[in-house]
Amino acid sequence: MARNIFGEASAEEKEALQKYLSEDPAIQQQYSMLLQTLQKKKQPVMQNSQLDENVAKIIRKASLQSNKPKKSAKKRPALYWMSAAASIFLLCLGAWWFLSGDEAIITPSAQKPVLTAKNGNFNQMILPDGSKVWLNAGSELFYENDFKGNTREVRLKGEAFFDVKKNPDRPFIVHANNIDIKVLGTAFNVKAYQDDENVETTLYRGLVNVSKSDDNSFQPILLYPNQKLILPRATHSKAETAKVAAASEKNSIIIKQIDSTKAEPLRIETAWIYNRLEFRGDDFATLAAKLERWYNVKINFADTQVQKLNFNGSFEKETVEQALKALKTANSFNYKMNNNEILISSSK
Repeated sequence: MARNIFGEASAEEKEALQKYLSEDPAIQQQYSMLLQTLQKKKQPVMQNSQLDENVAKIIRKASLQSNKPKKSAKKRPALYWMSAAASIFLLCLGAWWFLSGDEAIITPSAQKPVLTAKNGNFNQMILPDGSKVWLNAGSELFYENDFKGNTREVRLKGEAFFDVKKNPDRPFIVHANNIDIKVLGTAFNVKAYQDDENVETTLYRGLVNVSKSDDNSFQPILLYPNQKLILPRATHSKAETAKVAAASEKNSIIIKQIDSTKAEPLRIETAWIYNRLEFRGDDFATLAAKLERWYNVKINFADTQVQKLNFNGSFEKETVEQALKALKTANSFNYKMNNNEILISSSK
């Protein structure tokens, strides 16, 4: 990508690049935005002498991230390394612009995600302030500002783990559905998929302040380390909230203490970072949504009765068919597979 931008790519390299970009729309979008930004520059963007120690540090940080465990048989090795190289290149060029005080390579936009993780994959990056973010499958991250003002703000669709660089003068804010999570320097997980009933925030280090953007009467909640906050995603009036809360615990505000005696890789809330899908007491409908994101499949149910089955367990290296066979040993049901389409029905 760098050779092509600076006019050094051969015909073969250009062809290979175009093929790669056509297979990864997210990187193609970032590459197009980068080209647009470069065209606005009057001076050459980067000379060899300008690759200072600041960028070298960012390269080293990005290289360290490549050691994270990967899912087996989820992405072709060649494309994975090309994606990693492209991400590091874009990250370095963006970091150079940020550290030199010039225009950021990607203009913050509420419409264009800065980071995407498709179903069946993870993704990660270092933000302009040095904070780190890991994105779970089926998720998107957006910039809400340029990180140069009084706040650092992002918007999340899906699930992400944040390791925020401490800066008391510029709070870090995550917007997820109608929830605002404000921190100074901390490590926490946010789960806010559009099809989930609740938004979950799990804190590992530091302090977070959770509020609702669309409810001024909502009393902000201060979350302490090793606590998980579960908030209903839908907004209700006070009267409606009382009725719904009485009808179902799922619609109540819940603060749980997580098991801090377990090592981080073994904790349920962030198991996905370590390439493991954990589920505890999920009905089949809830579990199916997780399986769809984890394996990049589409699951349909032939009847409503089978959706009520409950499951406990975890998957790591299993294929989707191995996972279904394992689930079937716990609760009897039938399934049919047609490529990525799965039909599940009650056993007769």
